[in-house]
This record gives sequence, C-alpha cells and structure tokens, in this order.
Amino acid sequence: MSAVGRNDPCPCGSGLKFKKCCLNKNLAVVPSYRASERDSALAKLVRFAARDEFNEEHKEAQELFWGDWLLEEPDEQLDAVIKSEQVNIAYHSWFAYDFELSEGLTVLDLFLEREAKRLSTGELNYLEGMLGSHSRLYEVLEVRLDQGFELRDLWNDRRLFVRERSATRQLVAWDLVVGRIGLSGDGGTVLETLTHLFPASAKDELLNDLRRAHRDFTRRYDEKSTTDFFRWVAPSLHQWWLERVALPPRPKILTSDGTPFVFAKVVFDLLNRDAVISALADRDDMVDHGDGSYAWLEPAGNLQRSVGTIIIEGRRLRFETTSQKRAERARDFLSGLFSENVKFRAISYEDVEQALKHAPQRAENKAPDIPLEEQQRVLGEFYEQHYRKWLDEPVPALGNRTPRHAAKLKTVRPKLITLLKDFESHSERLRRSGEIADDFSWMWAELGLTRE
Repeated sequence: MSAVGRNDPCPCGSGLKFKKCCLNKNLAVVPSYRASERDSALAKLVRFAARDEFNEEHKEAQELFWGDWLLEEPDEQLDAVIKSEQVNIAYHSWFAYDFELSEGLTVLDLFLEREAKRLSTGELNYLEGMLGSHSRLYEVLEVRLDQGFELRDLWNDRRLFVRERSATRQLVAWDLVVGRIGLSGDGGTVLETLTHLFPASAKDELLNDLRRAHRDFTRRYDEKSTTDFFRWVAPSLHQWWLERVALPPRPKILTSDGTPFVFAKVVFDLLNRDAVISALADRDDMVDHGDGSYAWLEPAGNLQRSVGTIIIEGRRLRFETTSQKRAERARDFLSGLFSENVKFRAISYEDVEQALKHAPQRAENKAPDIPLEEQQRVLGEFYEQHYRKWLDEPVPALGNRTPRHAAKLKTVRPKLITLLKDFESHSERLRRSGEIADDFSWMWAELGLTRE
C-alpha cells in the first residue's frame, strides 16, 4: 500500500488526486489477493451498484450505452441480445468502473470511499488494482489453448500476453476483441472481461471510427487522458458491435424493377376452368408450361422478364410473384381478363425472413464414403491450386489489382493483409469445428509479406 492516501494530491504534481492519477498507473502496482477475494469483492461492488440510489444514473447510463437502439421496434433478435450474459457483463462492468457520476466519481470510487473499511485486505487490493482500468480494442496475435492470448493494443501497438482459459476455445488469431485488462493476485496479466468480438475484416473500419471519435473527444475535453477517452467511447464500441456483429442491417432485396422483394400470392376461386384456359391461350404474354402453370411475361428493353406465375389447381387459381406492386397489378388485371370466370379471394405477403423460418429443414447429408484423409488431400490440392491462381487475378476488394501487385503497393497492402487475416481466421474456425480447412501460411511468404 502506498503511503500517499487515495484522496491526497498526487505526488507527481499533476494537481489531480492520487487515485485519479498515478495510483496503479499502467498497472505498475501489483495487487495481492486470492481468487475468492476477487469474487467476493465483485459481488459486493455489484450489490452496491444495484442500490436504488443509482436508479436515475442507471437510466442515463442505459440511454448512453444503447443510444438509438433503445428506439428500435422490439423483436426476438434484439430482445435476445439485450438479455444476453455477454451484454449484461459489458454494461455493468462499464457502469461500475467507467460511468461518471456527479463530481467525476465512478461507482467504484464511491464504493471504496464508503466501504473500504469493511473490505478485507485482499478485496481492497483487488478493487484498488482496478482503478484506472478500462476496456480497449485488441487484436489477437496468437492463441495458446487453455493458456491465454498474445494481444496487440490497436491504439498504441503495445503487445501483451494475457492469461485466459475458456475463451481460448472460441477465439482465433486476428480476431478483434474489446476487453478490460487487470493484474491477477500473483502479478500476472489477465483478461478481466472480454465483452465484444469483431471479425478480422472489421479492423480498418473500427480504427477509423475510433480515430474520428478521438478527434471529437479531444475537441470537447482537451485536458482529459487516453483512459478518459476509452471510458467515454465504450458505449460507441458497444453500438458498433451491435451494428456490425450482433444486429447488422438486413440486406434490402429488390426485384428487377426496383421494388422490395416479398413472396406474394393472389388467390381466386376458379368458376369456369375452360374459359380461363382459353383466355390464357389467346395471349402472347402468357406462356403455357404444360403442367397447369403459366408464365406472365412483359417487355424489358430488348428482352422479356417475368411478372409472375399463374397456377391452376382444382377449384383455385393462384398467381405468385415477388413484389406487392406486381401482386396488386395482377389482382386488377386478372380480374378483368377472366371476368365472371373467377372470383377474387385474397392476397398474402411473406418477407424473406418469414419464408426462411417456415421453410422445411433439409435432411442432414449422409457422410461420404471417402476416407477423411483422402478428402483432406483432394481439397488441400484444390485449395492450393485455387489460391495460387487467385494471387494473379484481379480482386475487387483490392481495386481490381491482383494480390501479387497489391503486395508491392504501400497504399493497397493493408487491404491485402486484412484479406489474408480474414482467410486465416475463417479457416481456423473451420478447423476447430472439425471441417476441412486450408493452410494460408505459405501465401504470406509467396507475396513477400511478414506474418506477425
């Protein structure tokens, strides 16, 4: 324990309180505690943070942490994310350690001021060791199963090895993680929390977002530190994770005429089958498939495109198409074409997501008779041939340059490296799941690049 009190002026002359400045700065002070004391200290801190006196602060913090996502229409996917253990840990960790209460204090600061005398030495050591901690963005450089990770701090390029067991089974090299680093009771570096995981391909965008946020932060608070910045930007990191990983926007699927894609059905009662078939046979834009169905075609430049399909079954006539606009057009047109020979019954719509939910599950593929070793050999040869050709083919992500050319260009090389990292992390995940995966280690040397 330092002879300088936590609330005393810092001896470095900064003018700040010791607890806000050099206490455990850069994790230089090794806190001594047992694992059971860490657990009990956290339990006490969590109970303290849940007191009614912080209800208003929690309301403000939740709005800050979730941003516009709180305004989203609730659905099963969003509700599942909100209730997930991962997000619960991310929020409560940030609220206890980072969220500013009145006078710039955190919940942890206030807890130590009020309750320090009731804590054991080990509990106090652990919590004081967490002062100044904050979540940052790291790149996984190497995973040692059941031991830990070598990480690179993407803000200052600092490298460190952190002890961790369970997450080594989920993470692979080049993953990006948001985590809070601390010291264990024996002085080892540990990952206190790992709250968000991003794919390797998100690195450039995330760093650009962080730099923009930092410029905004320094304009507002030019006297504050890097620690203050990462505490301030933590809600943004959470929202970027929601946008890119947990709840990415669904792709908008459009028809060839630019309208939203939906599965639409227009149903008629069939009153006079022969008259309907005769009316269809008289039209050049209706093509008989010979199985009771007809394609309705329309001009599209020098070609023709399908408006939809007419299906005659029993006492019903059904028109199927892929947009609401086309369905409404078919209802009016077919009602006039068939006149009293049909009677309109209903229109139904189903979007792509609903259709996928209702689609029948495919039976699992029967395991092939080819031995696994032979599969690996054949696919390995295929992958190597494919990617050796890929090195000399234009790639859109590289500005239509070949990877071999991009490796020689300083401005394009980072995009190529990002691609290789994405290949490797995807391949390693396939390998972990027992599937056949390629080894990309040769490609770095082939392109004259150094694999970190």
